[in-house]
Amino acid sequence: MANAAAKRMELPWCEPMDPRKLETWYNENIQHGTEEFDRDCRRAVDEVVRSVHRMCSSNGLLFDVSKVIKGGSLGKGTMVKDLSDVDLVAFINPPHLRSIVELGPVVYRQKLAGIIRDLEAALKRLPFVDSRSVTSNAFLVNFTIRNLGPRKRSLGVDLLPTADNCYGHGRAHADMFRAMLQLPNGYDREFYSASLVEHQLQFMEPKPGHVKALIRLVKYWAYECLPDTLHKSYPLELITVYRWENAGKPERISKAQGLKDVLQVLTNLRGLRHYWAYLYDAALANQTITQLGYINPIVLDPANPTNNACWVYQKGNNIIMIEEAARATLKFNLLKDVVVSANWRG
Repeated sequence: MANAAAKRMELPWCEPMDPRKLETWYNENIQHGTEEFDRDCRRAVDEVVRSVHRMCSSNGLLFDVSKVIKGGSLGKGTMVKDLSDVDLVAFINPPHLRSIVELGPVVYRQKLAGIIRDLEAALKRLPFVDSRSVTSNAFLVNFTIRNLGPRKRSLGVDLLPTADNCYGHGRAHADMFRAMLQLPNGYDREFYSASLVEHQLQFMEPKPGHVKALIRLVKYWAYECLPDTLHKSYPLELITVYRWENAGKPERISKAQGLKDVLQVLTNLRGLRHYWAYLYDAALANQTITQLGYINPIVLDPANPTNNACWVYQKGNNIIMIEEAARATLKFNLLKDVVVSANWRG
């Protein structure tokens, strides 16, 4: 990916394109090749998952895994060819790793660190992993799969081991979220995040294909028009879903209208505040916003009210950069005369 200084507005933003032709452009430039990329990624990820299970069952590792969840853009069905990485969440069975509520944050972090060290060493021995690429932090192991598919692509993967941190909080997820709010800092709360990825997938799974296609278009815009540090997919995915729901969840849409609606929101990020009554209610959402001192832009993760998906936008002058890029795009030929109707119909 080019550096931020080399970024430029590319097709279809700069061309005198009829908005009605955006669908064709999307199919030829984004959809074409994405399905092949998705298949290649899934095959490679399946091999990683099999390898992790095999290492555990052969006593190659001193712990075992109950399941591995494919998260990120791959799991949600919003991948864009050659622009997406993959998240894998490995649930470690007790007694090798118990939940945060059972162990306490300090002991949990210590045990997780040992598991991450073991995974890092084991992944370096896999033939399809670039051993020089394997790195880790307190939450995950990152590595690159090489020679992916017939085009010999590379794919970045984050492998996040976790306990089932929903265990021990009763039936309601709200109990867990309240326990998270009682933790003294955001760093400890972040260790819950991996175990909630499955709920993020369940939130996105029923969204129709045309919404996921619009998400890919918005993500492509971000990769072309924003610096590398602002390529995080999740806030863009959630903002797109929010605007589609605001339009009445239409079953058919004009991509140009949907894109313009999303970009208009991005021109006024300080006015953005949204959450979903999915795993928590409005009272808990507002309590979280107040208690944690969140300021706009706020889009709460539907799977975790303590996670403001827009946190990265609040760093430095990121808000200004995003708003300026969105305004510039809205002035180009493709969108400047597009009227956004109530239901995004062309």
